[in-house]
Order: sequence, then structure tokens, then C-alpha cells
Amino acid sequence: MQQHERYVDPRAVAKYEIDTLGAPFKVTLLDSVTLGLNPTTGKEMVNVPDLVGLLNAVVRRRVTHPRKLNGDELKFIRNALGVKAILLARFLEMSPEHLSRCETGAKAMSSISERFFRLFAYLSTFFPDPEDLLVETLDRDEIERKAKKHDQSFTNFAVQFLSMKIEPVFDPEKELDFTFEWHGARPSENMVERPQDIDTEWENAEVRLVACGGR
Repeated sequence: MQQHERYVDPRAVAKYEIDTLGAPFKVTLLDSVTLGLNPTTGKEMVNVPDLVGLLNAVVRRRVTHPRKLNGDELKFIRNALGVKAILLARFLEMSPEHLSRCETGAKAMSSISERFFRLFAYLSTFFPDPEDLLVETLDRDEIERKAKKHDQSFTNFAVQFLSMKIEPVFDPEKELDFTFEWHGARPSENMVERPQDIDTEWENAEVRLVACGGR
């Protein structure tokens, strides 16, 4: 992930397509980014508030979208969560080799495995270390506390998850474009590490299908 430095003479950007997250789909930010000059190098720098919160928001939005996850998206989500492939494979009850083939696109993940993957990915965004959910070291009280704090988010996801029909057939020429907007205070420094208690201010504004290479 790109590290952003201090900058001077910042100016707001109404619409910015961020390409440093590693996402295999478009992520557009509205009224959330500022550009400025690095005081040391004089180069233009990009400032995005709470990068971790943005990644969490992107992961949540993608796993709640019904389009089937392709290999690049599976790998992006796993990396965004910071989860080792061997632990995730064990959770999904598949071999690491099979998960690797799913991530490269050589194999398609089964619908039931993808559902468990989506469920794990969504819940993981509310925990500082998602691997705790896989190695069973997380205290039950901690899980219940998170569930109570994010009760509405969990409830909304449960309803959507249970009724979701994954769409295995789609137009490959149509690319997903997720749009987000920042509604929190603008920190003087970017948050680049997972906080102990994740509570993002990123809100999803829109999801579109656009022609590949289009705007």
C-alpha cells in the first residue's frame, strides 16, 4: 500500500479514483481526498484519511455485492485483511493448493465456500486482527461486544447474506466501480495500522457497472 507523507498547500479533490489499494475493480472517492506538495521533494502528494477504514469499507461493500468473486478479488480481500492463505484454507476446509488455484483463476470457488468466505471477510473488518477468528483465540465476550456495538451493521448483513444469490454469470466487459465518501474529521496523519477498535467513517455512496477502461 502506498505510504502518504505530510504535505503543504493542500487542496480538496471532488472526485478521485484511487489506484493504490490493489483492488481489481474501481474505487472512487468523493470529496474525501486532498492533494498537496511534499515540502522536501516538491512532488505532489495524495492524502486519503483512514486508509485502513477505507479498505474495510471496500471489503464489506464487495462481499455484499452479488457478483461472483473472481480470483483477483479473492486474493485482494485476503491480503486486505492480512490473513495467511494456509489459515483461510483450513477455515474453508480446502487445501492451500486449491485456494491458490482459486486465487489465480485456475479454479472457481464453490458457492458454499464463497459464502463462508464472504461471511468471514465481512465480520473480519470489525476486528483488529482477523486471523484471531481463524485460530480461535478470540474471547467469546469480545465477539459479543463487537456484535452489540455494530448491531445494525451485523443485522443488515445477516439479512442480505441469507437472501443473497451469487451471480456466476455476468458481462466481463462491465467493471464494478464502488464510490465512497468520508464523513469523519480529517486527521493530520493517515492511519496506516489497524486500530484496536475499528469504527470507520467511510460510507458507500454508489456502485456502478462501467465498460472496462471507461469512466
